[in-house]
Amino acid sequence: MGINRFFLRATMMERFKQSKYPGDCSAATHMTKDLPADAEGVCLHGYLVELEGDKGVLLDAHGKVDFTAQIRAGRPQIGDIVELHGRVCRGVLLVDKVISLVKVQLRPWELGGDWQRFNRVGGALRQNMLLRDAVLKAIRNFFADRGFLEVETPTLVRAPGQEVQLEVFETKAEVGERFYLATSPEHHMKRLLGSGFDKIFQICKSYRKEESSKIHNPEFTMLEWYRAYANYEEIIEDLENLVSHLGQTLVGGTKIAYRGTSIELKPPWRRLTLHQAFNLYADLDLDACKSRDEFYQRASSLGFGSVNREDSWEEIFFKVLLEKVEPALGVGPVFLKDYPSRLAALAKLKENNTAVAERVEAYVAGLELANGFTELNDPREQRLRFMEERRQRRELGLPIHPLDEEFLSMLQQGMPPAGGIAVGLDRLLMLFADAASIDEVIAFPL
Repeated sequence: MGINRFFLRATMMERFKQSKYPGDCSAATHMTKDLPADAEGVCLHGYLVELEGDKGVLLDAHGKVDFTAQIRAGRPQIGDIVELHGRVCRGVLLVDKVISLVKVQLRPWELGGDWQRFNRVGGALRQNMLLRDAVLKAIRNFFADRGFLEVETPTLVRAPGQEVQLEVFETKAEVGERFYLATSPEHHMKRLLGSGFDKIFQICKSYRKEESSKIHNPEFTMLEWYRAYANYEEIIEDLENLVSHLGQTLVGGTKIAYRGTSIELKPPWRRLTLHQAFNLYADLDLDACKSRDEFYQRASSLGFGSVNREDSWEEIFFKVLLEKVEPALGVGPVFLKDYPSRLAALAKLKENNTAVAERVEAYVAGLELANGFTELNDPREQRLRFMEERRQRRELGLPIHPLDEEFLSMLQQGMPPAGGIAVGLDRLLMLFADAASIDEVIAFPL
C-alpha cells in the first residue's frame, strides 16, 4: 500500500498547530491605530521603544501607544519585540503582563539600516508603505468595478523593444541565448488584446537602465491598461477618473496638497496639443521646424544654449520640451497630446493629419505621470517603425535588439482598435504622499 501523502501532510500540520515552542505568541486583538476607549482582554504586539518605571511606549506597524504596567519579574529590555496583555480604561492602556517574544542584542534605532529608513522623520516611509497598500487596493477596485481583467505578463523577455531613448538590462540564461528585463509590459498585453481579452490592466515591475534620480529608480512599478474599441481620448478619461477616485478614497476629495501647493484633480483636466504648447511656452512653431536644420536654427536664435549642431531633430525636441515647455505647465493636471508623427512610437497616426500621432502624456505638478496612445494595429507600419528605430540605434552605436516577431505576427492576425496607457505608479504615489523624491515611496530603492 502506498503512502497517502494528503493524510500525512494533514497529520503533520495538525501536530505543528498543537505544538508549543519557545516564542509562541497569542493573536493580537488590536493595533495601535484602533484601540478603543474601553476594552478588556487586549493583546498587542510590537517593539518596546521606551520603558521607565511603570511607563512604556509600544511601536507597531501603525504607530505608537503609551502604556502603564506593573512589571515585577522578567523585565523586558528596551528594543525587545514584545506582547502586551491588559485592558483599556478611559483611553489608557493598562498592561497586566509583558512577554518578550524576541530579545534583541542591539537596539535597532541606534543603528543605521532598515529600521532607521522606515522609522526616522516620524515614520514617514512606514506611513507611505501603508499609503501604497491603500493605493493598490483602490486601483484594483476601480478596474474591477469597470469589468477589467487583471493580467500578468513576463518580466524576462527576448525582444525588449527598439526605442532609441530606452536602455535595457540584459541577462543571459544559457550560452547563446539572451534575455532582457522588460521596460514595459506593452507588447505582451497587446498580444492579449489580439487574443480576445478586451479590457485588461496590470501592475508590475519594469526596468530601465537610467541613473537614479528624484523621479526615477531603475526598477519601478508600472500600472498599464488597455481597452479594445477605445481611443486615446477615452483612455485619458479613464486616467482622470482613476486619479479622482484615488483622491476620494485616500483623502475624501479631489483636492490635494503637494509641496506646499493645493492641486485640484477633479476632471476634466486641461488639454494642450504639442503644437500649442511649443507656441505658448517656447515661441516655436513645430510646423516651421520640419527639418533638423530648421529646428536647430530656430532654437539657437531663441537662445537654447543646450542645443548643439550635431543634435538630431528628436534630441532638439526633447531639450526644448524639458527646458521650456514642461516647467511652464504649472502644477495643475494637464495632458500634452498629438505628438509629431516621428515621435509616434507605437501610436496610430491621425486619419485627417498623418503628421500627428494620437499620443498623449499626463503631467501633474511638473511630474510626468503617464504616456498613452491610440494603439497602432497596422502590422506593416509597425514593422517599418521598428526597422527605422533599429537604423537610428545603429547610427548612434547603440545595441541592436531582436525584433519582436511574435508581437508582429499577432498584428498580422488582427488586433482590434484599442487605446492604452502606462502610468508610473511610484510617481503617482509621490503626489498623494507629498514626497519630494521617489525614494520616499519605495521600500528599497536602488
